[in-house]
Amino acid sequence: MSMPLTFESVSITFGHGASTFTAANAVDLEVRPGEMLGLVGESGSGKSTLARAAVGLEEPASGRILLGGTTISHARGAAVRERRRVQMIFQDPQSCFNPRRTIGQSLDEALVQAARREGDASASARVRRTEIDELLHAVALPAGTAARMPTQLSGGQRQRVAIARAIAARPTVVLADEITSALDVSVQGSVLNLLRDLQRELGFSVLFISHNLAVVRVVCDRVAVMRRGNLIEVGDTLQVLEQPREDYTRELIAAVPTL
Repeated sequence: MSMPLTFESVSITFGHGASTFTAANAVDLEVRPGEMLGLVGESGSGKSTLARAAVGLEEPASGRILLGGTTISHARGAAVRERRRVQMIFQDPQSCFNPRRTIGQSLDEALVQAARREGDASASARVRRTEIDELLHAVALPAGTAARMPTQLSGGQRQRVAIARAIAARPTVVLADEITSALDVSVQGSVLNLLRDLQRELGFSVLFISHNLAVVRVVCDRVAVMRRGNLIEVGDTLQVLEQPREDYTRELIAAVPTL
C-alpha cells in the first residue's frame, strides 16, 4: 500500500538550556507515494537526523511525522508496527548487522517481523528459506550468501544485503542515507541502479539522502535542500538544479566537480 511520509513542522533538538542545538527547525516535507526524493545539504544540515526521526531513532521536540494517516513519531502500540513500514539503509551497514548472525538469519528476522505486522500466519522455516534465496537473487547475490557472516562480505555486498533486508520488511518508504558514499566508485552505480530498479518494481518511495548532487540529478524525481536545520528549497530536480531560487543552493551546485 502506497502512502506519503509527511513531516509536519518537525523540530529536533539536542541538549538543554543554553547548550540546546536545533538539528531540524520546523521542517515541512512530504515524500510522495512512489517517488524518489533527494535530500541534500552540507554535513550537519540535519538530513540524517530527520531520517532517523522517521524510524524512531530520534524523536521530535515538536511537530509530528505521519505515514499516511498514522502518526509514527512518539509511536506506541500499533503505531510502532506501522512505523516499521519505514525502513532505513545506512551509510555503513556493517554496524547495523549482528556480527554473530549469518546473513540468512538477519533476513529471516526481517521476514518474521513483517509477517507479524501484517497479521499473516507465520510461514514455515522452509518457506522463509525460499524467500531468503529470492531476496538475495533480487539484489544480485548468490543464495550461498545466506550462510556467510557480515564480516565475510565486501562493502558493496553488505550494502546489497542491507537493501534486501529493507525490502524483506515490505516497506512503504525506504530512507537511503548516503548509501554509496563509503563504496568504491566502481560499485556505486550498480548499487544505485539496484535500488532504483527495486523501487520501480515494488512501488515503495525513497528518501535519498546525499551530498552528491550529480547522483541526485540522475536518480531523483524531486529534491529538497536543507541548511543548518532549515528546509530552504523543494522542487522538481531539474528545476532546482538548473534554476535554483536560493543562493545556498547555487553554492552547492557550484561545488560539484565537473569533468
